[in-house]
Amino acid sequence: MALAHSYSSVKDFEGCPRRYHEVRILKKFKSQDTAATLYGTAVHKAFEDYIRDGTPLPEQFKMFELFVAPLRQIKGDVLCEQKMAIRADFTPCDFFDKDVWFRGVPDFLAISKTKARVADYKTGKSARFADPDQLELMAAMIMAHYPQVQVVSGILLFVVAAKVVKAEYKRSDLPTIWSKWAGRASMIESAVEHGAWGAKPSPLCRFCPVTNEACEHR
Repeated sequence: MALAHSYSSVKDFEGCPRRYHEVRILKKFKSQDTAATLYGTAVHKAFEDYIRDGTPLPEQFKMFELFVAPLRQIKGDVLCEQKMAIRADFTPCDFFDKDVWFRGVPDFLAISKTKARVADYKTGKSARFADPDQLELMAAMIMAHYPQVQVVSGILLFVVAAKVVKAEYKRSDLPTIWSKWAGRASMIESAVEHGAWGAKPSPLCRFCPVTNEACEHR
């Protein structure tokens, strides 16, 4: 079974293989929108319109302008919600190609000669568990799609928590990055091969869309 991976799908699997199998492969259950996810979607759309089209932020998001206004000042080719994908040999491909291996959609991307800047917006109330691995994967995909780029500077922009997590990656880091993500993807592919979808109970189980008929921990 060929799978297309992403940062979120890998994190889902590592969080609980049972949930990943039931939701992403069998598609027996679907994660439901919550007030938090709907709020995040609205913020992302407002930021996209603000940066791409210069549309003023809605009144309820005006307090976030100091975080996103600097992005509008960045020079270069600016792209919002740019769909990117790569094959298993680390070459770029179209987002929906049959042989796609990893997909990613950076919220903000600016390409200027040999440097790129990437940002992902976060609306969680805390940056305590910020994961720069998302920036790492995005940086590698950007360098795959833009061979002239030698350095990618990235930020996780926690607008509600008023925190910024920064990271920088060089083209020389690519072998290490791809080896790491190939290993994480291979864990999922091994689970598919062996049908090993053990549950990983945690306090987050109460938010899981999988019912107790499919999981003994619900």
